Amino acid sequence: MKTIFIRAIEAAVDDKAAVIREAVQADGDSRFDADIATFGDVPRSPFAYWIGDATRKLFSSFPPLEEQALVASGTGTLNDFRFLRLWWEVFEEGKWFPYAKGGGFSPIYFDHYLAVNWDNNGHEMKAWIVVRYGGGHWARNIRSTEHYFRPGITWPRRTNGLSFRVMPAGCIFADKGPAAFVDEDDSCGLLALCALANSGVFGALVAVQLARTELAQSFEVGLIQQTPVPAFGPLDTAELAQRALRAWSLRRSLDSRTENSHAFSLPALLQVASLDLKGRAEAWATHASTMQAELDALSSEIDDHAYRLYGIAAEDRQRIEQGFGIAPESDEAEAADADD
Repeated sequence: MKTIFIRAIEAAVDDKAAVIREAVQADGDSRFDADIATFGDVPRSPFAYWIGDATRKLFSSFPPLEEQALVASGTGTLNDFRFLRLWWEVFEEGKWFPYAKGGGFSPIYFDHYLAVNWDNNGHEMKAWIVVRYGGGHWARNIRSTEHYFRPGITWPRRTNGLSFRVMPAGCIFADKGPAAFVDEDDSCGLLALCALANSGVFGALVAVQLARTELAQSFEVGLIQQTPVPAFGPLDTAELAQRALRAWSLRRSLDSRTENSHAFSLPALLQVASLDLKGRAEAWATHASTMQAELDALSSEIDDHAYRLYGIAAEDRQRIEQGFGIAPESDEAEAADADD
């Protein structure tokens, strides 16, 4: 038996009555017919009526991510001023290591610009945490050390817009920058998972667990762990990995103009040819626009592939993509993530 839900929250106060009358009289964008029994398919049974019944049932049709990848929280320093530096500030090898600690919205590629003091296997930080807590064990705040330095994917725990990105081997990851790993650290498997996790459907499945219509939340490890993921065949893995690798390369190429990035090679205007400054500016704008168009096309192809893997019909896909936005709106939430 279906239950009818009418959504008028976005309408102006004076328009709400009209929206409700229209929804009662006929199907429309503000009317949702939902089988409330399917609410129980989603962890914690959120009141997410705006997603179709078939989409909610994906939680019982596919295994959660934690059955296909290891998802873990990392280190919180409790004193970033003491233990963190920007990567260009440090020169002592063997003491400072790349640190994945969230950051802005940046799918697939991100320049991990922080370094953490992990000298002597983190001896100083471990001692500090014991003192800070007045005793006990350092592991209460330094977690998953057995997975440090493995290649994986990571994401900002708090941000407007969920984005997964490659975390290269050699990194330590943070509590605010959790990480996911695959068996044998397979590079194709990691890239394929990164592509799928950045798809619109994966984002929608995260959003439905939050019972929110936008992704401006705290994306905890448990939330990501229980998001359903379809099994990849070898061909699916190869195709998704290829697209993710191409997107990573394009984004890194765009980042090569940023002077404090690991990818920096030349300022933007020196990477293109022209007779004058105006011509170079126009040439770079054209170059960047071309690469962005290819990135958009790759994102669309990844979405198409993800919807096929999940078996989502056109009607449910339209509801996910047009019903409520899941794209980032601003970076304001990231400011709250500055310190532990």
